Amino acid sequence: MKNSIVISAEFFFKGKRLSPSIELDLDRHIHTMKSMEALYPVLAKHNGIDLYSYEYEMLQAEELAFSEAKGLATAFLNEGIFDIDAFEQALHDEKILNVVSEIARSILSIDDLDAEPVLKTALIEAYKLGQRS
Repeated sequence: MKNSIVISAEFFFKGKRLSPSIELDLDRHIHTMKSMEALYPVLAKHNGIDLYSYEYEMLQAEELAFSEAKGLATAFLNEGIFDIDAFEQALHDEKILNVVSEIARSILSIDDLDAEPVLKTALIEAYKLGQRS
C-alpha cells in the first residue's frame, strides 16, 4: 500500500486567505528529501508559489498541518501532527523485515517468520551487520 499524507498550511497574503495543500508520496519523499524543512518547497512548488517571494516567506512562517494519512503513515499521525522521524524508522524496519522474510521463505521454506522469533532476530541482525560493513 502506498504511504502518503496530505500536507497543508493556511495563511494570509495580500488580504487573501491561502490554503495550499498536497498529497505527498512519503515513500518517494523519504528517499529523496528526508527533511521536514524540505516539505515547504514541495508544498510551494505544487501550489505555484515562487520560492523567492514574500508569499513563500509567509508560508514558511506557518506550521504545517497533516491529514489523510494512508498506509504505514496512519500510525504516525496524531491530531494533525506527523512524526516523520518515527515513520522513516518504521519504513526502514519494514524494508528490512520484507528482505529477511523473503530470505526465510526462499531458502529456509519458512512462510511465517513471526512464528520463529529467534530466527527472525538473527536474520535482522545479520542484515543490519551487512549494511554497516
